Amino acid sequence: MMASRPDLQTLDRALISLRRFLTAPRVLDEGGAVELSTLLVVDGLPAQGQSVSDVAARLDVAHSTASRFVTRAERAGAVTRTSAPDDTRQVLVAPTPAGRALADRATAFRLDRLADLLEGWAEEDVHVLADGLRRFAEASAATDS
Repeated sequence: MMASRPDLQTLDRALISLRRFLTAPRVLDEGGAVELSTLLVVDGLPAQGQSVSDVAARLDVAHSTASRFVTRAERAGAVTRTSAPDDTRQVLVAPTPAGRALADRATAFRLDRLADLLEGWAEEDVHVLADGLRRFAEASAATDS
């Protein structure tokens, strides 16, 4: 089934406007602003850490971009860099306690915001939206590879 042009245009406009949903709100950092790149680095970063290459792959950005993101997150105190135990040439990026707390606050904030935005929606409508967005994200990731 081919989507209609008006539906595609509606989706396009909605996706562009949703970029604001990912903006890092000031409430996440007690000391000032948090950069979105720092949130992206710490969100999903395993406790044991991962290489900058793995961060780049997870965020779907170039290695140099991931390196800059990690540097910003490190300056913000959200991550540390250490040598990998099995290969001292490889650098591991791991969350600090402050970085893990930031990721937790960001997740809680997003979930609360979603709950507020979806207040009054039927449970089935929320399920259809969640399933549709999951499928869309998976299709997008599959075609970007």
